[in-house]
Amino acid sequence: MQIYHFECNSCGYEPKLPLGSSDLDQTLTDVNADYSEYRLFKCQIESKFVHADIHDRDFEGKCQSDGSELMEINEEIPPIKCPHCNKDLVKEMSARLEEQA
Repeated sequence: MQIYHFECNSCGYEPKLPLGSSDLDQTLTDVNADYSEYRLFKCQIESKFVHADIHDRDFEGKCQSDGSELMEINEEIPPIKCPHCNKDLVKEMSARLEEQA
């Protein structure tokens, strides 16, 4: 799992979100209930990025704060526009959490 740090120099929006799977050696199986895979979504009404574990049984694809449908952000094409002001974003990734320990 990596920490993604997005920063908008225009409006100051600056989320830091853990994204990716919980462990590189771990795979999703019927008996592996601990597996998690966090993906990046955009909450349209709130105009913010959120992360969610897509394998969580409570995950419904809705923004927790307002109940609107979440829009998934493709990891291969990282967001380049701020969800608040639609200006350019700066993105940084930290080393994997497993490597920092």
